[in-house]
Amino acid sequence: MFCKKRDTQPGEGKEPLPILHTAFLCMIEGAHFYTVCAIFSFAGVLSADLGWVADKNEAGFVAGWLQSSNVCGRIVTSTAWGFVAARYGPKVVLSYTLASLLAGGILFGFCTNLIASMSVRFLFFGLLNGWLVLQGPCALAVAGPQRQTDVLGFIFAAGSGMQLVGPAVGGWTYGLLEEFPALIPSLIGCALALVAVVLFLVVHPAFSKPEPKVKEVESEDSSTSIDSSSRSVLFRWPIPLIIAMRFASGFATFAMYEAVPLWLIADKEVGGLAMTEKSVGSLLCRSGIWNIVYFMWILPKCSKMLGTRAFSILTSGIAAVTAVLLPFSTSVAMANVLHLICASALVSQNALNLAFTNNAAGPEHRVVANGFAVTSETVGKAIGPVAFSSLFAWSLQTWGWGGHAMVFCILAALSLMQITCVLLLPSYVGTGQKEAQELPSENSAGEGKVGEVEV
Repeated sequence: MFCKKRDTQPGEGKEPLPILHTAFLCMIEGAHFYTVCAIFSFAGVLSADLGWVADKNEAGFVAGWLQSSNVCGRIVTSTAWGFVAARYGPKVVLSYTLASLLAGGILFGFCTNLIASMSVRFLFFGLLNGWLVLQGPCALAVAGPQRQTDVLGFIFAAGSGMQLVGPAVGGWTYGLLEEFPALIPSLIGCALALVAVVLFLVVHPAFSKPEPKVKEVESEDSSTSIDSSSRSVLFRWPIPLIIAMRFASGFATFAMYEAVPLWLIADKEVGGLAMTEKSVGSLLCRSGIWNIVYFMWILPKCSKMLGTRAFSILTSGIAAVTAVLLPFSTSVAMANVLHLICASALVSQNALNLAFTNNAAGPEHRVVANGFAVTSETVGKAIGPVAFSSLFAWSLQTWGWGGHAMVFCILAALSLMQITCVLLLPSYVGTGQKEAQELPSENSAGEGKVGEVEV
């Protein structure tokens, strides 16, 4: 485990969550998602202002590539960051991540060339950013399997809130400097990362890899056995199914973040609401405030009351219905209500899938399993904005008003796919309480027995 905590015995009251550790996890989550998502509200306008496209109705052909460049970088290194964290501890990965968020935020603000902008986001917000690999394991380490959804609720409140508030702030501050229109929004991201650095300086000893006490070792080369089993975790059921679910949820979430602003700024003749980037920012901010409330209080309580599997099915159904209704909104108020419900339901799938990943992997392989899962999710996040922005622009260009709802129907179909996958998961994945009995044994492969490891 990465953070030392006292195990709560049956019958005892809940142990309070470590405040500073939880605050750090929330802050780095917020800084990460601000730098990634603040551009969503002004990417189309930025593309037109800097001459990358002819007008805003064609912005989808470029904006999606700009927004996907960072997740393309994470595809390359997510699995590698998982192995680095498993071997050297999460402190190393967190240090590189915080440095990259600071450097990338400054550099991106001064970019006026499309290739340079994409390169900065690819390298600093993607390639050198390993935070998402540690998101689940750190939450589990801080709170344990029974309360991981509490910490994940706080983390996703910060993340999902920033995914919507970030574009709002970006839209409000975009263009304040005419020569470098994206500089002020980028510097705000640097400020958030700086706060995370300050907290990290306080809590970083807890994220150093502890020395394990091995009770029993019957293999001459236990590290070789562990490395071999780590590589084989990819093929343990239900890890392959969960990896596919992470891909689909990542695709759907970032596709929604891309499609909704493009739809909102599109002309009314083709089914949009003809909103300005600042109006779009205000709408996303209202949705973001709701998401903060939802993930801090509603998701943890409902997931405990209903169970993670049942709650995942419920939120997926809500996401499907609201996604179909959203593009037919006739007013900003109606669009805002449907959007905040749809966004919170879609992001819920990410949070619950993360808990499924933690519960499906053995304790010693959670970081590696999350590395594979984050890679899959990142591929989905990379493809989603590019595919949906291009498809949305093409559907408007080809069918006009008749095609504006196509991408939202695809979102609904992905939510229905999530329901099917959740029904196929083993029962212990929903609770994590039977993992010791039901997970495949490491020793069954005949690679030597590694005894219990205490942290």
